[in-house]
Amino acid sequence: MMSNIRGVLYKNSYLKGLANSLYVYMIFLFHVLLNMLPGVLRVLFFRPFLRSCGKKVMFDHNVYIKFPWLVEIGDSVVLNRGVEIYCDYFSKATVTIGSNVRVAPNVRLHASGHEVESGEYYHKGDAINIGNNVWIGAAAIILPGVTVGEGSVVAAGSVVTKNVPDHSLVAGVPARIKRRITRDEGQ
Repeated sequence: MMSNIRGVLYKNSYLKGLANSLYVYMIFLFHVLLNMLPGVLRVLFFRPFLRSCGKKVMFDHNVYIKFPWLVEIGDSVVLNRGVEIYCDYFSKATVTIGSNVRVAPNVRLHASGHEVESGEYYHKGDAINIGNNVWIGAAAIILPGVTVGEGSVVAAGSVVTKNVPDHSLVAGVPARIKRRITRDEGQ
């Protein structure tokens, strides 16, 4: 039944827009209520809707997750103010965030997109994977199909269109590797 509905919505842009508007209205109300809560309670309300959510996770105000059941979050993760996560309902493209990850204000993770070849712009999503010990700078955008490797840093304002190797600093539009990150093991 669900796959049949999904197929009808996928091909009919008017019905898809109508269904999306209704869903967005409901999720907007959910987020408005969450924003009134202190951070400790906010995570308790997000947790049951997420695919998985680790320990010591912090959701700041105005964090928006469009399809939370397609999001996995590890331990000790901070999602700062204004972070937006867009998974893809049709392709079930997920967003996975590892442990010890810091996501700065106004970062956008877009696992959802559209194909351009047919001219119909059908949904075409791909998973986003954020490794452990990653820092994503303010207002960065990460696009579908990207993996950000362990220990990497995405500079503020970057648009990440390709995979980021482990222990790399990337910056720019589109993001390019600026240097390798070496950590002092004594710290």
